[in-house]
Amino acid sequence: MKKIYTFRNTAQQQEHLWDRHTVTEEVAACSQRNIMDTFLKYLPKNEPILEAGCGLGAWVIFLSEKGYDIAGIDNNKAVIDKLKAWNPSLKVQYGDIRRLPYYDNALGAYISLGVVEHFEEGCEDALKEAYRVLKPGGTIFFTVPMENIFRKIISHPLRAIYLYWRRLKGDSIHFAEYRYNRQEAENLLKKYGFEIVLSDWDDFADKRKSLGIWADFPQLHDKRLYKLNIIGRTMAIVMNSLSRWTATAGVFCLAKKLI
Repeated sequence: MKKIYTFRNTAQQQEHLWDRHTVTEEVAACSQRNIMDTFLKYLPKNEPILEAGCGLGAWVIFLSEKGYDIAGIDNNKAVIDKLKAWNPSLKVQYGDIRRLPYYDNALGAYISLGVVEHFEEGCEDALKEAYRVLKPGGTIFFTVPMENIFRKIISHPLRAIYLYWRRLKGDSIHFAEYRYNRQEAENLLKKYGFEIVLSDWDDFADKRKSLGIWADFPQLHDKRLYKLNIIGRTMAIVMNSLSRWTATAGVFCLAKKLI
């Protein structure tokens, strides 16, 4: 597990993450993710689903349009207000995923995509709460950032140099997230009572794209959301052709609550 730091404080991280994105752009990106097929194959259509840490609500919207009974919750009031302004009828609310407004065994599925890694003190409370609200046999769809080869060799050393330079300028350094390898992500779920069904890489299906490269190198962005410039696309093609694990943004686990 790798601890990642940034020069942005918590409020600035939230602003950087969501303020430049539109709901429409985020929803359009869902169908391009490799995990979409897993959602459509394993999510229950006749049971309530929660996305805990829904952000701009892309998956809530996308899956609602596919006929799923899904709601979202997020601790960023600004993004919930933005969603409500976009569509007041969306089932999203402001709240803390460590204290969910659900009874025990209430949900058929629980979605957590790039959320629990942001708790510097650890994700124990969040995953215990996920286990509580899931019914026996219920499924959790879970992603965390991947500590991949590209990040180990290139991204993290360059980040360390950059943050050292920011410190010399007098900037404060703040916790951003944890990054995990595949085994660590699986073990995290097993620790809190879940049984792994499958695990896979989490990124865009198109080999010309890489959410991992996009997240770590703003210098390689195109003007459009999640698009890379020619250098970024070339890097993505090369590394994705070697293995989709080389530069993947995250590791995805599907697990179930033991009966």
